[in-house]
Amino acid sequence: MPRFTTEIVVRFNHVDPAGIVYYPRYYEMINQASEIWFEEGLDYPYPKMFAEGWAVPLAHLESSFKNPSYLNDRLNFAIGVTKIGHSRIDLSIVTTCNGETRFLTRQTIVWVNHKKIKSATIPQDIREKMERFLLTDDEDISF
Repeated sequence: MPRFTTEIVVRFNHVDPAGIVYYPRYYEMINQASEIWFEEGLDYPYPKMFAEGWAVPLAHLESSFKNPSYLNDRLNFAIGVTKIGHSRIDLSIVTTCNGETRFLTRQTIVWVNHKKIKSATIPQDIREKMERFLLTDDEDISF
């Protein structure tokens, strides 16, 4: 299945004095890419999600840094779903620039009722939209 892709340009606030992306900034970019996925890929923007009482906090994260990124690089974030549970969504994110892998991430987010801070069932319409990005085992990343 296809991954959802979005581009984020490396800006001055992302880089360290050496001019390369300071690694915590990648996590901010991943969060931005995930938010864009919900808005554009799932047609469920965060403001609507929050207004309806839901949130998707991070539960697990693992990453591998392959190559540095620099100021003005146009990073392509490709998001795929590896598993959808009752309330758990496992994502595989490949970050590239001009065909070169820069950063690989696996993360788990959890569908929660944000007023109670308790996991909840992913609504069926959102689950069906997520399934469009479900990857096969051979499409997942390996570190």
